[in-house]
Amino acid sequence: SSALKRTFERINEKLSGISNQGGVLLVGPYGSGKTHALISLYHTFKRPKIAKGWFREWNIDLDIPASTRSVIISTRRYDVDLLWEPIFKLLGREDILPKIKRFPTVDQIEEAIGDSPCAIFIDEIENWYGSFDPEKQAHLIEKNETFLEHLLEVANDPEKKLFVFITFLEEQEGLKKIFNRTNPVPIDVSAMEDREKVSLHRLFEKSDQKDLDKVEEVVEKYVDKYTDPIKIDNAYRYKQRMTQTYPFHPLLLDTLIQIYEAATERQDIRGMMNILADSAKDGYDKKDLIFLSDVDENALRGIDLQLVEKYSYDLDRVKEISYGKEILKTVLIFTLNEKTVGATESDILLSVFSPTQGHTINAIAMDLENIYGKAHYLHRENGIYFFSHEVEIFALIDREKKKRTEDEIKRKVAEIVKKDIFENKAFIYGFEEIPDDSKTKMVVGLESWGTNDILKDKLNEFYYGKKWQNTYIIVFPTVDNIFSFEITEKVKSIISAEKLQGQVEDKERKLLKIISDKKKEINDKIKGFYGYMVKWVAREKELVPRLINVSADISAIREKADSDPSLVGDYILKETEDKADGKRIEILINGFKEYRKYPQILDDEVVYNAIRNLHRDKRVIMQGERGKWYIDEIPRSLEPGFVVFDPKYAPEVGKEEEEKEEEGEEEGELEKVEKREKKSLDLRGNSPRVILSQVEARSRESDVFKEITTTYKFKEDLTKQEIMKFIKQFPSKEADIDGKVVLWREKDEG
Repeated sequence: SSALKRTFERINEKLSGISNQGGVLLVGPYGSGKTHALISLYHTFKRPKIAKGWFREWNIDLDIPASTRSVIISTRRYDVDLLWEPIFKLLGREDILPKIKRFPTVDQIEEAIGDSPCAIFIDEIENWYGSFDPEKQAHLIEKNETFLEHLLEVANDPEKKLFVFITFLEEQEGLKKIFNRTNPVPIDVSAMEDREKVSLHRLFEKSDQKDLDKVEEVVEKYVDKYTDPIKIDNAYRYKQRMTQTYPFHPLLLDTLIQIYEAATERQDIRGMMNILADSAKDGYDKKDLIFLSDVDENALRGIDLQLVEKYSYDLDRVKEISYGKEILKTVLIFTLNEKTVGATESDILLSVFSPTQGHTINAIAMDLENIYGKAHYLHRENGIYFFSHEVEIFALIDREKKKRTEDEIKRKVAEIVKKDIFENKAFIYGFEEIPDDSKTKMVVGLESWGTNDILKDKLNEFYYGKKWQNTYIIVFPTVDNIFSFEITEKVKSIISAEKLQGQVEDKERKLLKIISDKKKEINDKIKGFYGYMVKWVAREKELVPRLINVSADISAIREKADSDPSLVGDYILKETEDKADGKRIEILINGFKEYRKYPQILDDEVVYNAIRNLHRDKRVIMQGERGKWYIDEIPRSLEPGFVVFDPKYAPEVGKEEEEKEEEGEEEGELEKVEKREKKSLDLRGNSPRVILSQVEARSRESDVFKEITTTYKFKEDLTKQEIMKFIKQFPSKEADIDGKVVLWREKDEG
């Protein structure tokens, strides 16, 4: 092996005086052949005459002196407290032992080895060293460490021909410190170039006597078909490599060697040899080449049991895919390899593709694409496929997205618009039944209703056959439709994530986060599309729809849709003017809700307030229950059954009766003056309705009001026209008025 060749070179350098160092560490994990190499070196020194012939056979330039002494110590056979005792005995210098005090000195070691070449071989030193109890046997550890240090110092002496060979796993820190101080030469016996030869040598009798013509014939059938996306650096060299590793594919050997090299507890070559032996036994009469995908994955359970179980779970999910098992097994094994931690598409194809068995690269590549997203624990990042203990949420979602239908997507968008954007207070046009009743309803379209004639046709279609036509607030987007590619893709992700909830393991709640994040992104995007609101305007005898810009905000839309009470009052006057029978309030309210020619009211209270204002200004009178008239008197409350009249239809009172009333009023007034006392009510609120309710609740019908002082602090600035319109609303009843307005005027220049 190359490791032995390098060791012989170091021996030759020491014997010839080129180098002083005679200490050699044979380094490598369990099963890598350290003991085999140690025994070979031992026999080389033990039988130098036989070794000469062997050296000639392998062209090794080395002449071991015939007088060499050699001793070999395996700590499996020698369980001692003091390592030097068996060594001195095997060297025939047991006589020195009584002279040793705490540990052998350098002089005592030199005396034991003498002047002729001497080789000491120590195997399994770490098992022996690690068996000492650091607390109870610290003194023994210290003595043995000192002996080893002295022994290696003598081996590094140019005047002494001592060789010390130690097999070393590189696990014990105490030994590492000694070796770092004395610098023995490390030789890696697990070198890659030796692994393949050792593996084939152990498995097959006369492995070096292949029928190269037949092997090359098989290899050419493969390499000639290795085309993109399979990537190999040099086809000629790859053929040579495949010929050397036959009947195993080189990628199989490379991967297994790397896996078993990474962890000593897996017995390295020994564990790998079992896998290769089983693969050869199972496939020798069925295949012309053994691949990584032919390995029994159960042999790898000791490396990562949970990951192998995840693979088994996914295997059941892809059983209908032709190359599913081979692909997943390849990815699993590459994942267990700490040097790769995943497989490229090329790795997978090299581990599965067999042209001599009728495989095609396209079929395997297609199966690879189909597997991704179907296997829960198969991940893909930057073109690398690997297994993980966590579910590959994004792959599963990508696969689920392909199943989504157009109708499903639109319904989900409608749901999001309804629940998230319009707070579940709107009906989505085209996706749910919209009631025809007297309640105000917001109707939201997901597509534009157009303009001009297109808009009119759409609205006519909507209103056709409906009774309560003025109860609909119609809103639609400014764009043709909101189903852009971006929104559609995000909605697909949401639906897919929701379907996967409860079906897959999701400890980190990734699905919930995806749903939340995507919904927020969609909400922000869709809000920017809204929108327009339809407002009806009467022009001559025609009703014309006017588009008002609105935002996707319920309160803002309702505020724009609601009508000014004064405008509502104007329409009430028109409806009651010159009508001797008047109009019931209930009929008036229904009229506002049925006919689009009227201002839209969102609350019946708007009509009641308008009637109160008109009655206060003596522009209407009312008749209540049991025929009671309200001309000057304000009703405590208004009821739907009250009738509103034009004041000219007020009932007439006889002259005589009128005079009596006046006389009675004067006398009664004098009596009342004597009995009255002055009081004041503090009133505070944010609307006339609130103030009105306070007056109504805190005053009596017999109270006489002489004065009201009010201060208005507007929440928003008013223009000159607006303040004048506001003042016009004051009651027309004759009164002495004192007033003051606070305004802000631009400063004159200079």
